[in-house]
This record gives sequence, structure tokens and C-alpha cells, in this order.
Amino acid sequence: MKQNGITFGGLHSYRDLGLTLKEKEIGQPEKEKALVKVPFSDIEYDFSELYGDQNMSTRNLSYTFNVYDAKNHTKEQMNRLKTRAINHFMTQSRMVELYDDAYPNWHFLAEVRSEPSFSESNALGELTVEFEAYKFMLSNELEGNDIWDIFDFDFDIAQETSVTIDGFRQVFLINNSSTVVSPDIKASSDFVIDFNGVTYLVDKGWSSDPDFRLTSKINILNVTGNGTIEFNWRKEMI
Repeated sequence: MKQNGITFGGLHSYRDLGLTLKEKEIGQPEKEKALVKVPFSDIEYDFSELYGDQNMSTRNLSYTFNVYDAKNHTKEQMNRLKTRAINHFMTQSRMVELYDDAYPNWHFLAEVRSEPSFSESNALGELTVEFEAYKFMLSNELEGNDIWDIFDFDFDIAQETSVTIDGFRQVFLINNSSTVVSPDIKASSDFVIDFNGVTYLVDKGWSSDPDFRLTSKINILNVTGNGTIEFNWRKEMI
């Protein structure tokens, strides 16, 4: 029987660490509002979307595992499993990919930043690990992929993200995320992109610009140049 769990830092909680998942809690990010009230009035201004999207906090992910070896059910073996698991979870020094088997097309970026809790009764242990995660889930695949077997009719958009330009072309990109995204750009030569009244110079090769952001709608880019230009990003959703 398949045992669901998580893959973190390249190891699966059951297949590699021998832990069975008891329970979990997938927390949600909170809106971080920037409200300014005008003195002596009921007028209130919201600057939360000053940079194009609603700012949000990180989210918390909590997983509780049973620590028990069915083949060698001793306290010593339980403590070996616990020690290996804690050292694996705690030694990731930055946010890395966390894949939850219950979310097959998505992953989180997460890190353990607080002390795991552990309790035991004879040879059975219970380990709870709290992760602090990036506010959005990220798609496992880049936008524009044509993998039909994993296409999600609720969330995915069929579109071309790599186009050939012969002098000039309008490029339409749909960002189906819950937030703005900054794509990486791969260009076969130099290009000029006019987008939302701003001109961006794109050099040959790979490049990225945090100010070049696709909004959560149809984005119309006026692209000048010759060659192939490719836009790479992952869908982000709460």
C-alpha cells in the first residue's frame, strides 16, 4: 500500500526516512495590509498593492509523523529514525522544494526554522515538524508546457511562451497565477519589449528583471527584434 508523505531536500518522509504521516495542517498566508487613515475623518487609504499585487505573509506547514519501525520495533531503532529525520529536516539552510503527495502538480518552498517537537511511548514516537514556507504554491512545470497527461482544466492555460520574432510582433502572455510574476527570459539575440508604457532592453542569452512583471490577466507585449524569445515562469497560487 502506498504511503503518502512529503519529499523535502530530496528525501521522501516514508520511502527514505521511514516515517508514516499521522496528520498535517497546510496553513494559508495572511494579507499584510498597509492602511493609512486620514486624521479627523473616516477616509482610509490602502497601500497594500502599491507595487502591483497584494502583499502577503509567509505560510506555515505542519506535519506530524509516526516514528516506528515495524520490522525492528525497539526504542533504539525508533531513536535512530528520529535522529536521522531531525538532522535531515533541520540542516536545510534555506527554503527548498517541499513536495506534498496530496498536491501532485505543485510544490512549496519551505524551511524548518523552529524546534521540532517529539514525544514517545515505548517504541512508538511522534515527531511534529513545522515549516515556514513561501506564500504561494508553485507549479511543478513551467507555463507553456504541453504535457497533456498533467493538464489541469481548472488552473492551466494552453499557450505559447516561446515565439519567433521577425522584426516586430505582439506577444500575448496569460498569467494565470494569483499574483504577479517576473519571468526569466531566454533570447537568441537582443530584443526590445514595450510593455505597459515601459521599454525593456533584453540582451541575448538568459536574463531577468524584477521590474518586468506579468499581471494576473492577459499581458500584451510589443516585441522588436529578430530571432526567438522565450518567457519562463511557474504559476503561483494560494
